[in-house]
Amino acid sequence: MNLSAPTMTVDEGFILANKYRRAIFEELASGEHNIHYIAKKHRIIKSVAQRVIDSFVTEGIVEQKGTTYHFTKEGEKLVQQLIQ
Repeated sequence: MNLSAPTMTVDEGFILANKYRRAIFEELASGEHNIHYIAKKHRIIKSVAQRVIDSFVTEGIVEQKGTTYHFTKEGEKLVQQLIQ
């Protein structure tokens, strides 16, 4: 019996199922890298925006570089899937 947690991969549903994840993802995909600006633009509470971006980091689709956020290779693949 294997009790370890299954490895999860992020798919389109993870992003599209939540309006905050979708808004932040789309902004990152369009080239914006500042989470505070994204939160202000979309009128998202800063703590909610931070939780969303933290979940992206945890899922491995975004990485933090200083005070900005950028897609990982996995994140870039997801961007390509959602653009098609």
